[in-house]
Amino acid sequence: MKKVFFAYSDDTEDIDLYKELKQHFTAYARQGFLAIMDRDELFRRSGNQEKYEEFLRESDFAVPLLSIDYLNSEECLKLLDAAKTSEKPIIPILLRACEWEEIDKLRGLEKNILPDNKQSVSQLISSTKSGDVVFSRIARQVKAVVFSNDLKKLQQINLAGNTKTFYYILAGIVLVIGALAAAISYSKWTDWKISTVIFLMFVAIALLALKHVLFPTKFRTS
Repeated sequence: MKKVFFAYSDDTEDIDLYKELKQHFTAYARQGFLAIMDRDELFRRSGNQEKYEEFLRESDFAVPLLSIDYLNSEECLKLLDAAKTSEKPIIPILLRACEWEEIDKLRGLEKNILPDNKQSVSQLISSTKSGDVVFSRIARQVKAVVFSNDLKKLQQINLAGNTKTFYYILAGIVLVIGALAAAISYSKWTDWKISTVIFLMFVAIALLALKHVLFPTKFRTS
């Protein structure tokens, strides 16, 4: 299960925007795909919001929700610094317009900031009049990053499975052709030795086809 840490300011608008965003992760959390790590979860677990930084260390990803109030919060900047120090993947979301480019702690994270066009969430909602559309798109992008490694592993497993299936089918076809060739040769020459040799040749070809499945080559990685 992936643990996603959300950090946001005490500003009422920031909290309201986060609650809307959080709804798009709740279904995944209920199914056990990810854990939402935020103030509510911290208070539910320990009743002590002083352990916020410890909560961050437990997480796999950090999602700071940027706004002018976030940038003016010593606690938020401290958490951002802790996330960078621990080299956690950071996915900043620009909630409200602010001069985030001037913050040293956000240097190097420019390419990670959502939404893609670097417009704030509040600006996009004002222009589209649809918060669900904006938050749904952002949530999909965050989940794509969070589950990217798992998706790659799944694709590799599927690819390996498809490759094995292909070789088994190929070997089966070769054996059928070998049996037919042996039967035809016997009907023509009535010599079981020749038929056996022909069939064994096709068995050898089938085994060559199955070589990568039965005896996979292991590579060392450094």
